[in-house]
Amino acid sequence: MATINILHLQTLCHIAQLGSFQAAADHMYTTQPTVSARMRELEGRLGFPVFHKRGRRMDLTTQGRELVQQVKPLLAALEDVIHTLDDASHVSGLIRLGIAGLIAQTWLPEFIAAARAAMPQLNFEIEVGQTSLSVSKLETGHLDLVFMATASLTSDRFHVEPIGSVNVLLVGSPNLVGRKGKYSATSWLELMRSKPVWSLSKESPMYPMLIKLARDNNLRTKFDVCADVLTLKQLLRSGSGIGLMTYPMIESELRNGELVALKGAPAFQRIAFNAAWGIDQSQTVIRKLVALAKNISTFDKS
Repeated sequence: MATINILHLQTLCHIAQLGSFQAAADHMYTTQPTVSARMRELEGRLGFPVFHKRGRRMDLTTQGRELVQQVKPLLAALEDVIHTLDDASHVSGLIRLGIAGLIAQTWLPEFIAAARAAMPQLNFEIEVGQTSLSVSKLETGHLDLVFMATASLTSDRFHVEPIGSVNVLLVGSPNLVGRKGKYSATSWLELMRSKPVWSLSKESPMYPMLIKLARDNNLRTKFDVCADVLTLKQLLRSGSGIGLMTYPMIESELRNGELVALKGAPAFQRIAFNAAWGIDQSQTVIRKLVALAKNISTFDKS
């Protein structure tokens, strides 16, 4: 009878996380028949099934779920030991990374270049999306690491480390709001009452900021919403309305005069960005990537 080895247990955990034999095979750079063979060997040695097949998904049995819960932290700890003893340049595998649109438009290329220089055998699968969606995928194991405004994550299930914060400000096109020096010719309050106001999606940190601003100033403003930050910037540049934007996203537009800050607008709380990952992830590889992100991030780290 086959002896249980680390590959059997790693394969088990990948199937449990990704939901199918084929997805686990892709993640481990092997074939679906190989994954199936490993599971037959594992179940033969254990004497009980670890999966139920439900359509195309493979769901854990009760005994399988208990086994995964015990094995995952042991595998993560073992991988940490191995990578601590090994040169980082030998690390290989796939990192599924979720990032905010602002990071994609600022320091992501430098981060990827640094990660490839330090660990050239790593592969990346990058998703740019909304914070809520990326956090959901992190919780279900479909992402390994996220760089997002993730203040809602709890520390008992995730590691969360800050990677910097950014200013936000109300802006508009000079063609719409006028110009007086670096600011609009018209006050922000008058513009909020008379012009369309745009926001990122309701899941973004900026949407509740605008809601609070309107409530505090007894405004009955209805907000137009755009889920894509680049499209939102283009709408503001074209004079389709005013809106709240992060400073790094519009720094060049403010400098060349395509956008101006609204006169007299109140200061907003800075938006903090974090790296977050599950407590059962390999700590060494992830922490190396987080350290690179904290070093390369152009966001304010003070």
